[in-house]
Amino acid sequence: MKANMQSQIEDLKKQQKKQRGFTLIELMIVVAIIGILAAIAIPQYQAYTGRAQAAEALNLFGGVKTAMGEYYNDRGDWPAGTNGEGTTKCTANPAECNNLFGLAASGLIKGEYVGKIEAAGSGTVTVTFGAGVHNGKTLVFTPAASEGAISWACASGGDATAEPPTNIDNSELPSTCRSE
Repeated sequence: MKANMQSQIEDLKKQQKKQRGFTLIELMIVVAIIGILAAIAIPQYQAYTGRAQAAEALNLFGGVKTAMGEYYNDRGDWPAGTNGEGTTKCTANPAECNNLFGLAASGLIKGEYVGKIEAAGSGTVTVTFGAGVHNGKTLVFTPAASEGAISWACASGGDATAEPPTNIDNSELPSTCRSE
């Protein structure tokens, strides 16, 4: 009986050793690994979110680009002329530009993140974000006409030196809008 009792006590001690759990150093290593992964993943996720929201501007700009291209092909110039000195209702009142190009009012061309799209007499289009990570920031599309074709350059319209910066970070722009 005594031998049986000692055997049971030894079995209980072995079970107790197995159920101790993690040591403090093991827990600290796990926390450090999670911290390192978070430090890498969070900025990548923010850049991805910014690019996805900015892509909405490209999609909405597609229809605007078509209407403005038709205007340019019909008339051979932008309302403000090639040097920006033309005299039209559009150059005197920027709110009239969208109407002149056959577009809806600037506040009516919007999406989940884009607040408005405004055309200018020089052919330049400004997309202003109304929500999301780019709230209040702008993308500017500038046309360049050559031999009957119009190409569009895209860039952030803000100021990188302002505090806080009003430009869109290069990593958060769609690839067609990124500066080198």
